[in-house]
Amino acid sequence: MDAEDDDSPVSLSASTLEALASVLAEQKAAAAAAAESDPFATENWALSQFHYDAETARTVAQAVVKLAGSGGRVCCVSCPTLFRELKDSHPAVGCHLLEFDTRYDCRGDFTKYDYNAPLDVPETLHGAFAVVVADPPYLADECLTKTSQTVRLLLATPESHRLLLTGAIMRDVALRELGVRPVRFRPQHSSKLANEFLCYTSHDEATILGGWDPEFLTKEEP
Repeated sequence: MDAEDDDSPVSLSASTLEALASVLAEQKAAAAAAAESDPFATENWALSQFHYDAETARTVAQAVVKLAGSGGRVCCVSCPTLFRELKDSHPAVGCHLLEFDTRYDCRGDFTKYDYNAPLDVPETLHGAFAVVVADPPYLADECLTKTSQTVRLLLATPESHRLLLTGAIMRDVALRELGVRPVRFRPQHSSKLANEFLCYTSHDEATILGGWDPEFLTKEEP
């Protein structure tokens, strides 16, 4: 065999190509079936879904459990990955998910929620939660303002804990609507986002997510 023959492109037979196409089709079908059975495995970008990475979900869940205390209930508004982490790692904590995507009703404790109808929440959930965590789907004043109406409706008392995960550009609206400020902890997502993302809390507790970040306090306080 000549040396130049070694560099010639490899051609596959029609039967081999057909077999390869069949394998790829089976893999695609299996991936689709897995996504259907476990909606937490995939993001729907059309709905502006961006899942937290494992460390973020774990860290925020631990903080939420500590804030809720014994017997305190938690509501996750548009943050399904946090809901899953609470269900998996802290099953004793009562938690509920408000979410537009009905795929997430597979774990129970689910209410379909549209931020455009912020007060359309079952009365049984009004004032029912010691901690409410929200992650509005869009970085827009209107979206955060309406989501904040829902958060306030869910809180057991005006002093109950509020956590917000959203972009840094929303911090003025976040302070105005929910009285929350950025903490030192920086949440991360499975998919890298272009916008700076922050975690905000209503109470400055040094042991929770690092406490309020003084860098942002000087920018937002009067």
